[in-house]
Amino acid sequence: MNKKILTIMIIVVVSIIFTTAYFLPTSYKNTVNQTTNTTEGFNQTAMLERGNMAMGFNQTKIHHHFMASTTGGEIMIMSSNMSDIQTINEIKNHVKDIQYEFSQGNFTKPFYIHAQIVPGTAVMTAKKDLIHYSIKNIDGGSILILTTNDTELLNAIQQFMNFQSSQHMNH
Repeated sequence: MNKKILTIMIIVVVSIIFTTAYFLPTSYKNTVNQTTNTTEGFNQTAMLERGNMAMGFNQTKIHHHFMASTTGGEIMIMSSNMSDIQTINEIKNHVKDIQYEFSQGNFTKPFYIHAQIVPGTAVMTAKKDLIHYSIKNIDGGSILILTTNDTELLNAIQQFMNFQSSQHMNH
């Protein structure tokens, strides 16, 4: 990829992060400051706490699965308790929200949850119009399906899914 294009994409992504952080509610900002100012390595507990806030439901009540595929990838979120209608509805609403946000090139929630830029998102943002998003409702939750015919974008989506999968190992 051309270095000039990559530099511009990084500047755009960082600008989106800072702009979004400026307009977030104070409680959201305080959590970001607490987590990004630490020097410790990966902290799954902190990530789950940020996930609770960003996604709007308790991360200990769900299973998150990120799967790369030959055409893109899938994000499956299911309630651990199939009779927990509130969590199931929150999951379905969240999947609709991220479908919209990702289709706009907005990856603020993954950046916030992981306290870092998530691999693949720069290309996914730059080529957002070449990703097809669809939602499949399943018992206990939803699956967000990302597909593309673009080779570079396919690689980026797979990077995104593989990173997410490595971070959300038990949830």
